[in-house]
Amino acid sequence: MPLTCRRPASALALLVVMTLTAAACADTDGPVAEPTSSTTPTTTMVQVRPTLAEEDAPDWIGEVVNLHDLAGDACFNQYSWVQGDRLVEIDTLVPCEGPHQFEIYHLALHPARRGAPWPGDREMDAFATAECYNAFSDFVGTIYELSELELGFLVPRRTDFEHEKAQFRGVHCFVSEGDGSEMVGSARGSLR
Repeated sequence: MPLTCRRPASALALLVVMTLTAAACADTDGPVAEPTSSTTPTTTMVQVRPTLAEEDAPDWIGEVVNLHDLAGDACFNQYSWVQGDRLVEIDTLVPCEGPHQFEIYHLALHPARRGAPWPGDREMDAFATAECYNAFSDFVGTIYELSELELGFLVPRRTDFEHEKAQFRGVHCFVSEGDGSEMVGSARGSLR
């Protein structure tokens, strides 16, 4: 399930990253090697997934839930571990008064009509970013750029979006601590 935590990047920061990437990829100092023969063998790189170390399931707190079923003002934790060379992930509903990793602060429905095809990852992320950003200051009490909290969102998968019966359209906006630590209590009106 795609959970995304993002801080919107400025155009200048994006330009700097693109410039540095282009500079790192262009090697103009050394000579360019020409192929010695037209029968030079090509090498194919095979990607092999490394074996993952077996882990014990963590002691989780709360009730295991499907995040798509949660309402606004719900708090949750995420746990993951490796079992039998498989990554296992669960989400649990926990009280907001106690320690928690995330708090849902806004729910939005994508405006696509029933039966519409998947709008694409970029469109879904753009819609979720705009919805979550616009609702952030009303919830926290300060604008996002001055907050120490991070915003994130949960969007439906393509298969859920296009499923003829389920048709999930919901976007769940959530906040978390910028440093990854746990929150205690609701972030509503916290001015953080």
